[in-house]
Amino acid sequence: MNREESTSVPHLHALGKMTVFYIPSHKLDDPRFDLDGLTARTAIHRFLMNRYRAYTQTPTPVKGYWTNEANEMVHDVMERFEVSFNFEPDFDRLIEFLVDLCERLQEDAIYVTRGDRSFLVSRKTV
Repeated sequence: MNREESTSVPHLHALGKMTVFYIPSHKLDDPRFDLDGLTARTAIHRFLMNRYRAYTQTPTPVKGYWTNEANEMVHDVMERFEVSFNFEPDFDRLIEFLVDLCERLQEDAIYVTRGDRSFLVSRKTV
C-alpha cells in the first residue's frame, strides 16, 4: 500500500519505513557506559522520542551471533529497538546517533535493518 492509498483509508496512518537496531542488553543500564548521568537506555529513549516521537522496544532477549576479527564466534543477548519514518535525513540522523552509541558502548558495530536492507554501523575511525 503506498502513501496515497493509506491516506484514503479511514483510521489508517502511514508511519514510513521500519528501521530496527539491536543493542547488547547488559550495556543498556550499566553505569560504566553512562554519559552525563544518563544510561544508554535513557539516552536511546530520549533520542528516539525527541526525534521520532515514538518507538518500540522488545525487552525479551534476542541472541546475536557473529564472527569477530580473530575469526572467533561470539554472541550476546540483545534488545531490539524499532522506529518508523519516511525521510532519509531521519535515517542519516539515526545512524549518526548509533555511531556515537557504538563508541560509548565500546561496540565494534551495531546491526541495523531498514526495510529489506541490513547494515553494520561501526565506530568512528581515528
